[in-house]
Amino acid sequence: MRGRPGARRQGGRPAGAGSGTPDPGADDPAQPAASSAAPGPPYADSLAFLLSQVGARSAQAFAERLEPLGVSPRAFGVLSNLASAGSQTQQQLADALGIHRNNMVGLIDHLEAAGWARRSQSDRRAFDVHLTSAGSALVSRVNSLIPVLDDGIGQNLSESERGTLVALLLRVATTLELSPGVHPHLRTPNRQIPRPNDGLSG
Repeated sequence: MRGRPGARRQGGRPAGAGSGTPDPGADDPAQPAASSAAPGPPYADSLAFLLSQVGARSAQAFAERLEPLGVSPRAFGVLSNLASAGSQTQQQLADALGIHRNNMVGLIDHLEAAGWARRSQSDRRAFDVHLTSAGSALVSRVNSLIPVLDDGIGQNLSESERGTLVALLLRVATTLELSPGVHPHLRTPNRQIPRPNDGLSG
């Protein structure tokens, strides 16, 4: 009499069952599930690439939320600086944000035309830039969008993990000599990333 097709049986049990020998075909909950996605390039999990990739997507999402308000990320950067540091000359703003003075003049023209900022002449050669009440309201509105953006980006992280990630990113920003609250895209690219001491120089 032939047995039923299937696994060979030992003592009425399928082979490997109850024998203490793991079945290589069984799922091991301790092992991560195999990914069906195609493998990425060698740099896909590098720190530099991931920071750039996530940062670019975050900047895109931020710009998308600003678009209905009619303000660009660069214009918001100027308004936010005025809100936190107070009135400044155009040159002081250009220095603080790393924007060329000629570009800053055009940017302030735009902010003034929109009613978000105004100029007042402080002396014969300098103009002070002030935030208007409309500009202040706009800054507050944009600031209220940032926690929503944070929640979307960090939706798969616990509160503890988010706090750890922010702390680590602050350390990286310090290493790269980034100014707090100033996006590098506002600045003239004139700084190099510090090179680690790899023992190959000098």
